Amino acid sequence: MAASLDRVLILGLDGATWSVLDPMRRRGVMPNLDALLGSAAHGVLTSVEPPVTTAAWTSMSTGCTPSRHGVFDHRYYDAAADRMKVNHSGRVRTPNLWRILSDAGRSAACLNVPGLFPPPRLPNGVVVSGMDAPHLDAALQGSPEFAARLKAEVPDYTLRYFWKRAPQTLDELRTNAGLTVESFRGRAEGGLLADRMFPDWSALMVQFQNLDPFQHRAWRYLNVDETGIDDPEWNAAAEGVMRGLDRAIGLLGELASARGAAVLVVSDHGFGPCAGRIDVNQILLDAGVAQRAGLGRKLIRRGRQAVDRLRVWEAKRHDPTARSASFDQSVAGSFPFDWSRTLAFAPHQDTAAMVYVNSPSRRGSTRHAAPLFTPREIDEARGAAADALAEARHPETGRPLFPKIIDTAEAYGVDPAREGYPDLIALPDAPFWVRTKLGSSGAGSWVHADPNLTGTHRPEGVVALAGAGLAPGRNLHGRLIDVAPTVLDLLGLPVPSFMEGSPIGAARAVGSASRLDRPAKQPLNGPHQPAFEYTDEEQAILEQRLADLGYLE
Repeated sequence: MAASLDRVLILGLDGATWSVLDPMRRRGVMPNLDALLGSAAHGVLTSVEPPVTTAAWTSMSTGCTPSRHGVFDHRYYDAAADRMKVNHSGRVRTPNLWRILSDAGRSAACLNVPGLFPPPRLPNGVVVSGMDAPHLDAALQGSPEFAARLKAEVPDYTLRYFWKRAPQTLDELRTNAGLTVESFRGRAEGGLLADRMFPDWSALMVQFQNLDPFQHRAWRYLNVDETGIDDPEWNAAAEGVMRGLDRAIGLLGELASARGAAVLVVSDHGFGPCAGRIDVNQILLDAGVAQRAGLGRKLIRRGRQAVDRLRVWEAKRHDPTARSASFDQSVAGSFPFDWSRTLAFAPHQDTAAMVYVNSPSRRGSTRHAAPLFTPREIDEARGAAADALAEARHPETGRPLFPKIIDTAEAYGVDPAREGYPDLIALPDAPFWVRTKLGSSGAGSWVHADPNLTGTHRPEGVVALAGAGLAPGRNLHGRLIDVAPTVLDLLGLPVPSFMEGSPIGAARAVGSASRLDRPAKQPLNGPHQPAFEYTDEEQAILEQRLADLGYLE
């Protein structure tokens, strides 16, 4: 077996897909990536279910699926509080790659990866949080020394996001493209600074988040499929984003060459065109699984909303600048349901519908309204909700709107209520996103176009590995959960027993690592009790960011 490597540079390209990268390479837009791939084994990296950013990058960092590490979405349903809250690293049930490397005495640096806030403090290295940090100071709190130098030496390193809607004018597209290119360069220069401050690093990762919202909002201007808009000026502006990403890749590629490091390129998911949003709660209503509130229940709901508004007013009376977020309103007050008759509901979504049965353990402060108590009632309600979603069809094509529905109790062998997991995870047909907010369109109208969401996630991401002695070519295949084990393998470190992934195919011949033992199938003990919670202001900032990026309505 070949000797292990000393260094691995990891490039995290959020939402990168071969359906974009290959045409850009052929057009001469990405020469640095093209050169890298010329000496790399590369191929498809399959994401997790659901392929949503926070869950996916957490899987990459831990080598585990969401059913094991516990993060399924950007937000989670806190049943005890009857509120939606933003996920954070304190809720992750497994150690991450950066902690494992640090505990093994290795130096590591990780910049901008979601799912890592609050960031851990490494004795010889740094973790800078990504989009789940409320602001840059918070993202940098794991290393004050690195924070000071980053602010002084890399002013373009920010947590700003620029694609709050599909561009309305060519000037808007060009402006946002320019800002995105600056953010890419800032990320790369942050990586160069990490190299200067921690020159003995074993693993250095830089993640490029702004590729994802760019593709959400400007997919058609990339002109890579049948939805493309062939307009030379708009296409050139969109290609400018990819040129900027390629220059950032070139900077870090030069660093890898100077340091004799292998280069591992990964994306958390792929991308494709978006044909609209599916109204999941409307489907549940039409099937009778959820019930609209009558006049009496509407009055009760308005009373709950009044209580919520009074609580918010009291908080803002002491801080008039405070923002609002979904925690300001209970789940019971957010939806016009008759909770005494509603069997199941979906309080959060994006790449999948997260459905919960309406049992007392799911209703928090409104337990008296839940109609389900016995195990049989809960099973029947779960089945009714699954049947309703499975039977839903597109009104024009007749295609199933939710071709795959995961029953978490059955698939993962858990009690979803105890673990805080959804009862059902309904994965939509590929071209669609999911929404939970009820509109005014009424029964039977389940699919709606969204002009501001031109692209959406696909499970097929990208992977490439250069400098590890592998035969170049499109011959590498893996899963996102294989990334952390692959890095450990390449560095000659054992793969912990809790990881579900394995070193990616050909990479197994490179390192000298071994698995300590096979992982148990069931998740780690829960429910998790986080030692950290966002402040109200921080959660409001993050929810506004998620809304700006298209994840919330």
